[in-house]
Amino acid sequence: MKIRKTYELVADSIRENIEKGTWPPGTKLPSVEKLAEQFQVGRSSIREALMALQAAGLVRVRHGGGTFVSEPGETSRTPPLVTDAGRLTQWLEFRRILETESARLAAQRRTAAQLGQLRAVLDEMERERDETILEQADRRFHLLIAQATANPWIGHALENVFASMGGAMRESRRLWLFGERAEAARLMEEHRAIFERIEAGDADGAAKTMEGHLVKAARTLRRWF
Repeated sequence: MKIRKTYELVADSIRENIEKGTWPPGTKLPSVEKLAEQFQVGRSSIREALMALQAAGLVRVRHGGGTFVSEPGETSRTPPLVTDAGRLTQWLEFRRILETESARLAAQRRTAAQLGQLRAVLDEMERERDETILEQADRRFHLLIAQATANPWIGHALENVFASMGGAMRESRRLWLFGERAEAARLMEEHRAIFERIEAGDADGAAKTMEGHLVKAARTLRRWF
């Protein structure tokens, strides 16, 4: 007999509340903290339950705005737009290999002008709220680091990786944000930490911080798939 996990039981309870109309379509669900108190479980169980419900199309997440019961017609039986988890996982693995060393070399070789470009992109990411523009700035940040290695092959390789996967960067951003229940500010902190290591000329620190940043995205995908 299979023993059901806590998050599965919580997901069932939330689903029942949705189906019987306690939380009708469009309703904003209570916060993770309040749900954890209501169901007498840990916040991690609530997060996993909400992830399962999103995968089932019963709820949707507005980053920074909360979790809402899906309206009729919004239901989707798959996680956000990811159609080939295996390929996306391989893509993230290659990015980790390439960009970890890219950050290391950038810390050793970056110029003052390149630091200024990176800082300007970070400032844009802090001000911006539109997710499409944020995705573009995110991509530009990583490409600037590759260019700062002074090795054109690395920059070309990363450009080709991004081009070959189309919207994969957008999807890895969305999955990371949803899986971690984090807002864009959390990603912002990670990008700034990478920049600070590069600015300080800390090659090992830059590589380690970049690797940790990309490993989180891969870990989120494993939890989904």
